[in-house]
Amino acid sequence: MTDPPYGIAYQTGRRKIMDTPDILKNDTEAPLWSVPLIYEKLENGGAIYLCSRFDVAPQWQQALTDAGATLKTPIVWDKGNWTSGDLTGDYGNQCELIIFAHKGRHKLKNGRPSNLWRVPRDPAGEHPTPKPVALMARCIHNSVDRGGTVLDPFMGSGSTGVAAIREGCHFIGIEIEPKYFDISCRRIEAEDNQLSIFDFI
Repeated sequence: MTDPPYGIAYQTGRRKIMDTPDILKNDTEAPLWSVPLIYEKLENGGAIYLCSRFDVAPQWQQALTDAGATLKTPIVWDKGNWTSGDLTGDYGNQCELIIFAHKGRHKLKNGRPSNLWRVPRDPAGEHPTPKPVALMARCIHNSVDRGGTVLDPFMGSGSTGVAAIREGCHFIGIEIEPKYFDISCRRIEAEDNQLSIFDFI
């Protein structure tokens, strides 16, 4: 379960929240090289959830297919508001795709839910494109048993790790940018400590 760089040189324009908005590092080219490595580490019967945008999703889908994954119906994430762009010649985009794929046969834990998910987008803050914990938690809840392991090789601000802890799962996160690694560690440790407090109540 991951939110890799899209390869679009993204820069947030939310200057009211961030004094100097980040340009995402390593976002000039989609890291498709990571797909075979992710697939190799996935257990048979496991699921891949990979966040993407409509214009770069086909590259990721092809890379997943080439690695041996089975593509399933993508999830459409309705963020509840839309990003800036062409104000007169284009539609305002308020959704992103989550590519959903299997290694072998994967069964969802709770039947067959809709692929349209409305989860409010988090504002840009310490990370320019944070994913809501609730969004990542829904993926985990549908596909990973308690005590299972969740891998996020593009950890960013750590939303997947926080979600994994809330869902009672083990978490492995990878992040090459020290700033975001530190943010992730802080958030995940705080979530883990919070849950540990309740263990003694």
